[in-house]
Amino acid sequence: MDKLTSCTASELARRIRMREVSAEAVVEAFLERIAEVNPVINAVVQLAPDALDRARQADRDLAQGLLHGPLHGVPFTVKDVFDVAELPTTVGLEARRWERAREDAVAVLRWRQAGAILLGKTNCPPGGSGSDTENLLYGRTLNPHDLTRTPGGSSGGEAAIIAAQGSPLGLGSDSSGGLRVPAHFCGVATLKPTVGRVPNTGAYNHRGGLTDVRTQIGPLARSVMDLALSWSLLCGPDFIDAGVVPMPIGEPASVSLSDLHVAYFTSDPASPASAETVDVVGAAAQALARAGVHLEPARPQDFVRNGRGISDAYAEIASLRGQDVVELYDAWDSYRSFCLQFLRAYDAILCPVSPQPAPPFRAMDRKRFDYTVPFSLLGWPVVVVPAGRSKEGLPIGVQIAARPWREEVALALGSAVERELGKF
Repeated sequence: MDKLTSCTASELARRIRMREVSAEAVVEAFLERIAEVNPVINAVVQLAPDALDRARQADRDLAQGLLHGPLHGVPFTVKDVFDVAELPTTVGLEARRWERAREDAVAVLRWRQAGAILLGKTNCPPGGSGSDTENLLYGRTLNPHDLTRTPGGSSGGEAAIIAAQGSPLGLGSDSSGGLRVPAHFCGVATLKPTVGRVPNTGAYNHRGGLTDVRTQIGPLARSVMDLALSWSLLCGPDFIDAGVVPMPIGEPASVSLSDLHVAYFTSDPASPASAETVDVVGAAAQALARAGVHLEPARPQDFVRNGRGISDAYAEIASLRGQDVVELYDAWDSYRSFCLQFLRAYDAILCPVSPQPAPPFRAMDRKRFDYTVPFSLLGWPVVVVPAGRSKEGLPIGVQIAARPWREEVALALGSAVERELGKF
């Protein structure tokens, strides 16, 4: 039997459904892989004690003709900001070590209802937010491509364990780049959906609704196909998170690449990208052109600089009063409107995820998020897909942002890059 942990989530779902392999064998293989790699990278901080029991039940159900959903028997992990019934949601804080959740977060529950089996929870920065995945409770998570480098944050534990083949599918969150930067640093794929797609209910410090218009929950995986398989299962109102909109979901297979017009830029003057990053984004643009996409070099004026200014002001919002708050939101709305006008001519934007590949620990600064923060402010859907490597062998991803509610376009473009350039 080939190595199960090298399979994508889509491959595992198909093989379990066709009874080529049991869910128990798959879950057991990933638990063994976690036992092998986790002492080195320190990504998984809690294991689900019932994973094998649930896998055996999934096999019994399938033998009786009961298929729970498209993720039947597929293992997954979640960032330790999501509630899981009977497990603590510590978010890396000692004070929360014994606070066990009473029920699953909505996103966790939806994947479980689709048949997925939880393996465990992964490390995150203290409180669930930060640029390095390190805390006093569980320690530091290492990048599996180079143990001296950061996996990024805030979903660094998820990205690291998926890159190390300890999990085929993960659940993380993104307010400024918390899914996208770790995916870029660790060489995995991710989707940050349009804000308002997925309920934040049951995720620590993810308020949802009108007071949290930047944070979105999304999947991480080793292929774009896995993102397409899993992300839509998370979507739709739960009648608790008031910010969720019941919008239709498109299919990537329905997208005609030859009908798409994509703007691309390889660097921004306010945050120059490394030469290797420029080359990788350029290679991704060429890959899309070969696939029939219409490419044009273009970017919104002052894209990074204006995004950084609004983000910096937003970080101080608690100290702002009266007219200052009004001016912040006016500037934010103007930025959103200006960028939407740019998209009149394009279906998507291709650009870097971060100016450089993964840096050493404690070398993170705000510039590492210069290319992700603008899309958080805009609320648009974004796919990150690995597209190359640095001379040191570090992964370099590209970011593909589509119009609001058009995740299928970003996924189709990401899949084309992956298909043309191959896996990294």
